[in-house]
Amino acid sequence: MRLRLLDLVTRPAVAGTVAALVLRALTLASRFLLSLLLARMLSPAEMGQYGLLTATLAFALLAVGLEFYSYTLRELVPATPERRARIIADQMVLGTAALVAVGIVVAVAIAAGSFPARLAPWFILILVTEHVSLEATRILIITWRPVRAYIGVFLRGGIWVYAIAVLMFAAPSTRTLETVMVWWALGGMAAIAFSAFSLSELPWRELGGYRPDLKNIRQGLWIARPFMLTAGGALVISYVDRFVIDAFVGRDALGIYTFYSTILIGLLSLGASVSHQFLPKVIAGYTAGRDAYRTALRSLFWSMLALVCATMILSAFAMRPMLALLGLSTYAASIGVFYAMLPGIFLRMLADVPSYALYSARSDKYLLICNLGSAAVSTVLNVTMIPVLGIYGAALAGGIASAALFVSLTGFAVHRMRESFREPAATETVGLPTDPDMLYP
Repeated sequence: MRLRLLDLVTRPAVAGTVAALVLRALTLASRFLLSLLLARMLSPAEMGQYGLLTATLAFALLAVGLEFYSYTLRELVPATPERRARIIADQMVLGTAALVAVGIVVAVAIAAGSFPARLAPWFILILVTEHVSLEATRILIITWRPVRAYIGVFLRGGIWVYAIAVLMFAAPSTRTLETVMVWWALGGMAAIAFSAFSLSELPWRELGGYRPDLKNIRQGLWIARPFMLTAGGALVISYVDRFVIDAFVGRDALGIYTFYSTILIGLLSLGASVSHQFLPKVIAGYTAGRDAYRTALRSLFWSMLALVCATMILSAFAMRPMLALLGLSTYAASIGVFYAMLPGIFLRMLADVPSYALYSARSDKYLLICNLGSAAVSTVLNVTMIPVLGIYGAALAGGIASAALFVSLTGFAVHRMRESFREPAATETVGLPTDPDMLYP
């Protein structure tokens, strides 16, 4: 029995899966640690500034990446090594142009006094390293090297958090937002170096004199349009509240809200990481027929329901003792905001089930409608409720927007499931679901 077990765990496929899960777990744990570390070491106002920076970074990454990967990843799978190098080169050209455009916008914002000049260089550096390492991770995954991909993810978003935790406890003078950004950039650089090594076998030398394929880039941008709008809608639901709180309530209140939202976004990323493991089964089930499709979705639903219930209950019971243990009395005074935010995250995590049902059925139009509609609901409610109810208004607005997203996705999914097997499958272009790594604490 022991020999069989040893043989099982040493198989490359099993070992690779276990390694990927361990790396993913360590990365997600680092996000939770970072939120506690920042709350312990920084003032609420500095925590609020961090919340604004991470929200801005998420939108800036979307502007730089333009969801172009939803086109390139499908092209990479059947391509020869030479063709893969050219596809990646075209994406690098597009990304460089987009980075220049975002850099100009940041410069204008600094001149207008709406962006802190002292943090701008680190923000741009983090934007570059995050974009490059994130795209490299996606390329490694689609080219069947998931362990290397998640090593890159751990370098980009995990290991540096453990390093600064030790540093900040050992040297109180390093307990600043600049320290966090410096180490964040260093983590991104390490991820880029590792990814470059992992992709070094591609024939890069043959690109000498290669001119970007502008026709290919335009085609990819055209295909990526609906997915960019869908991703933008998801980011609005996650981050618009921070900008409204800063405008109407203040930076200290934003810091308290950011602390709780960092923890809940970590739970959202955990749920997305788990649900992504079911995506191939759901797609295969849709291709196989009605019974297989429903079986795959049923398995996803019960797995997500168990995960969501467990994480929500654990979080609800653990939050108050944890705040008392760490001496975070300022945050404990507003713990009701955390409990008000829980239902929204519960629904956002469960929304992966109807979202993947629509995705596997190639119903991109419905995904777009639901995400943009919920983003509009979130924006309107935040603008109207936050000036009256403060950060509690943001929590309620997020919960209502999440309910709108879940209900609309479920309604369209049920409608699509009834239609899917009465007529041939649609031939719409399919992108990728919202990437959990696009969400930042």
